[in-house]
Amino acid sequence: MSVKLSFFRVTTIVMTAAVLWACDGSVRREGRPVVDLQIVRADAARNRLWVLDPSGLTLHDSLNGRRLRHVSLPELFLAGGDRVCGPDIAFDAAGTVFVSSDVLPVIWRVDPQRFEVARIEIALETDADKDVGFTGLSFAGDGIVLAAGTTFASIWRIDLNAARASKVASYPAATPTCDPGILLRTAGRF
Repeated sequence: MSVKLSFFRVTTIVMTAAVLWACDGSVRREGRPVVDLQIVRADAARNRLWVLDPSGLTLHDSLNGRRLRHVSLPELFLAGGDRVCGPDIAFDAAGTVFVSSDVLPVIWRVDPQRFEVARIEIALETDADKDVGFTGLSFAGDGIVLAAGTTFASIWRIDLNAARASKVASYPAATPTCDPGILLRTAGRF
């Protein structure tokens, strides 16, 4: 009986190891993701529904809810939770999808036809020593996006073509919003 029991224990250990370790030797994380996050945005002009979660970006047909495609975002890093504002999804006039990180100054650009992804690392003109991510993405012109800072109450002007961001305004840390419009109205600039 002890031989069967030790065989059972060895088999259990080997099976567990096979499940937890990937082929490249790294440890897989099983179970619920570390970040419980889901951002949903509708592109009504194209009948598309985009859903961002820790695994990437998923496209659904907004008329019937059918999943059309999943897009992996390279080096996706999101914090979510109640400590920072969440990331955001926005579309330009051509339907190109832009996804922000809520922790890093990074925006992913997803081509609306071929679903090719470009990771754009944004150079910050100020606060380069801080963890700055973006939310509340809003197009202000050709290649220009206005966004709220996720970790510090601030408004940023992001030039996607130059991959640079300049801080437009800062607010007291007690400002309880992630909405750039509310931040601007609070400061009397809008």
